[in-house]
Amino acid sequence: MSSTKRLAIAGIIAAALTLTACTGTNGQGPTNGPSESATPTPTATSFDPPADEDEAIDNADAAVTNWLAVRGEVNATGGTDVERLEQLATGRALEITLNDAATVANGPVLNEDGEQIDGPATTEGAFTHETLSAYAQEYEGTANGLVTINACQDASGYTITTSDGSPAMRPENLRALIDYQVIYDAERRAWLVYDVVSLNQPC
Repeated sequence: MSSTKRLAIAGIIAAALTLTACTGTNGQGPTNGPSESATPTPTATSFDPPADEDEAIDNADAAVTNWLAVRGEVNATGGTDVERLEQLATGRALEITLNDAATVANGPVLNEDGEQIDGPATTEGAFTHETLSAYAQEYEGTANGLVTINACQDASGYTITTSDGSPAMRPENLRALIDYQVIYDAERRAWLVYDVVSLNQPC
């Protein structure tokens, strides 16, 4: 199988994104208890500007968790309910999210043999992330309004099945280092995932 094909499917799956199973909140909101499996993942919540770096990092990490979880839910239900994703991401991260949902909804998707399979795919499970480090800086006049989260992203629990029932190709490294960038949008009073940067390293 060519490296180009491997990179293509890795991009689809990495974009098909990451849903996280870190122990902690599943949403951006101030909920402290675990969410019930039958309860849809929360989407947008209104936030005041962060009081300090610790609060910014906590809210940004929760935003990544929520975004990844909603991506998994949207893809698992056909990749068409993209309005929920638009509440949680912006910039390049939103572009990746929408492209991934469109691929799930319409294809084509590479199968394990490197063949392009047209038609809608199905997905199961979720990506997860484990935060390794994080820091905040000023963004558009908001102190600590941009948070960069260095994390280990794990794709082992996320699978895609093509429209003909064959498994989709999986990335060579199921655990990879990722930088998530999350911004505080003062107008929307929301934390939004802004960018996802692959560091091209296993973890």
